[in-house]
Amino acid sequence: MAQLITQFEKACSNVEPDAEDIANAAEAHAAIRDVLDNHPDLVVKGIDTVLIGSYKRHVSIRRVKDVDVLSRTDGLDMTAPEALDLFEQILCHEDAFGEDRVERQDRSIKIGFPDYNLDVDAVPARPAGEYWEIPDRGATWTKTNPEKLTTLSSTINGTFDGLYVPIVKLIRQSRRANLDRRPGGFYFEILTYHAFNNGLDGDNLPTLFVAAMRSVADQLAEVVNGGDVEDPTMPGEYITVRVTDAQLLAAARKFAALADKAEGALGNDDLCGSALAFREVLGKNSDDEWVFPMPASCNDDGTRKAVATVSSTATAGDQDVPAGNRRFA
Repeated sequence: MAQLITQFEKACSNVEPDAEDIANAAEAHAAIRDVLDNHPDLVVKGIDTVLIGSYKRHVSIRRVKDVDVLSRTDGLDMTAPEALDLFEQILCHEDAFGEDRVERQDRSIKIGFPDYNLDVDAVPARPAGEYWEIPDRGATWTKTNPEKLTTLSSTINGTFDGLYVPIVKLIRQSRRANLDRRPGGFYFEILTYHAFNNGLDGDNLPTLFVAAMRSVADQLAEVVNGGDVEDPTMPGEYITVRVTDAQLLAAARKFAALADKAEGALGNDDLCGSALAFREVLGKNSDDEWVFPMPASCNDDGTRKAVATVSSTATAGDQDVPAGNRRFA
């Protein structure tokens, strides 16, 4: 069975944000926090701005174009539109970022960092019992619990020996390479969390990736048939996203096909054919590079190279590796 362990490890590396993006995101977050957490109108409301989102959970893939921050305030006693007004006014001030770099959105204020090719979404939040409330698209407040998702992600990543986070990134990459804009990466992250939380067979990157792909495909099919996706951070609540029925159906069909291809590749004794299938599933990253590398013994079209041309260049990972049979639950 062609497992291609080395190639999967390289694929994970090929979707990692680069060091410059990571440094820029950290600086942008610090700049936003410096403005908001030191403004007197927000200091009196007990503001504390923290990182949230995929960047905080370490599941961002190349490249990082946006960062989310949650401005928790104990005394934000106003309507959601009024809260957005206040944040927009503060961030638009000439002593902050100026009007040209600030854009109001349904739930947040977006601040552009053109030198970094990066945006930061600043989200006002106020307490709602054990959760937080943020502005909703309908000009009201809606409950959320983003920091709990960070905790859950860290916990399940430990349960699976550090393999959960890389698989989330590979699932996100498969979505980006094969689907239109919606459903977005967050939705697929939640589906992947449920896949792992329900238990997956496997103890390495290839087996867990293929099992997660199948679970995600099955969950999408259930949603198309009227099912819901539970919010793991708030019992009794469900994940809602802006997506049309046509987009959801297209996603379900595409991921069913991708899961079929991945399962076929995992069970294929043809090393090069398997590698080509995984390459097609994962596509190219934002640098227009194939995420999944072909083994040294294989041509880009999935055929074997002549033995004479590879006898001195074969590398670890080209050999077949037995499948893992450990079950995590």
